[in-house]
Amino acid sequence: MQNLTKILLPRQLLLLLILSTGLLNHVILIPNLLTAAGRDSWLSVIVAYPISLFFLWLVYYIVKNSPNEGYFTLIRNRLGRTFSTLLSIPVILFLFTSSYVTFRDLMTWLKAYFLADASVFMINCVLIFVCFLITLAGVKSMAISSGFLLPLVVIFGIFIAISNTSLKEPSFLFPLFADGYSPLIRGVIYVLSGLLEIYIVILLQPFSQEPIKFKQLFLLMTFLTGLIFGPLSASIMEFGATEAVYFRYPAYEQWRVLSIGEYISHLDFFALYQWLSGALIRIGLFMYLLGTFFTNKKKHYRLNPKLVGGLYLFLFGLMTIKVETYYFNRVIYKYFLPACMAFFLFQILLSAIILKVLKKRDEKHGKKNIHEST
Repeated sequence: MQNLTKILLPRQLLLLLILSTGLLNHVILIPNLLTAAGRDSWLSVIVAYPISLFFLWLVYYIVKNSPNEGYFTLIRNRLGRTFSTLLSIPVILFLFTSSYVTFRDLMTWLKAYFLADASVFMINCVLIFVCFLITLAGVKSMAISSGFLLPLVVIFGIFIAISNTSLKEPSFLFPLFADGYSPLIRGVIYVLSGLLEIYIVILLQPFSQEPIKFKQLFLLMTFLTGLIFGPLSASIMEFGATEAVYFRYPAYEQWRVLSIGEYISHLDFFALYQWLSGALIRIGLFMYLLGTFFTNKKKHYRLNPKLVGGLYLFLFGLMTIKVETYYFNRVIYKYFLPACMAFFLFQILLSAIILKVLKKRDEKHGKKNIHEST
């Protein structure tokens, strides 16, 4: 990332992360968490929160001790291009796989609830084109768009939480540990797969005009935790732990049961705004970050259109391959989310260790130079 001008404020960066990562925590993660932990899933969120704060501190350590050009530029300059490439490959695979999973899941949701009679090919073409334009517009445009989109997303979320209060039965949250402690432990793994996506802060650091503070990251982690805990506990209280597990999109089902008086219902089109805002920004951002690994020089943080087109053409080709929804969901549950958790743990710990070693080496050499000059 060379010859670039800083263009993002930290608060814009955080808004971008809330909208993109919030979709994972709010939509993709919750049904899998319910499958893994059932009624104990809401407690898994509480247990995972302090664990996530430890890794949040490590992320802050990495960001604080990395130069303005970012962590991966530091690794390339200090340890060589080969080591930097080996360290980047897992990140590249995560960004593309996560983009594909988000796109496929969005398509499944749209086809099931809104566009049952529409052509899948046409939906793919339209969404790919929109995401292509978002990525091509650059991270600055995405951040500004997030600033306009996110407030309404939050307002709609608060609206559905308050409106369905009469349908919630807190006793459905208990008893806990009916099947022992193993569901709780499994649930913690799935919660961390969503919360530790705060690792993306390291990839976005080179775009920030100002140093990112720990307080900002702490608020971001707390908000992302709330995005899991709120709709998850609401799903259990409204539908019961047994029924909630059978729903593919528990958060959306809360919109379907919403009713205000006798004449106001079917307000689930608000959910369409929430889903599309989060999914399109998430895909556009991840594909943009993916493109930065294949670009040495960028002007105003805009990628080469040919590179972006090639990435989206590959994504479109994968989307044309028919995949049974059942097997797709099973792969997400059994492999993708646990692999994401393992990936984040490995990357965060390894990055922190590398920076610590480099820092110790610099201090040692600095002291040696002082003694030699004396």
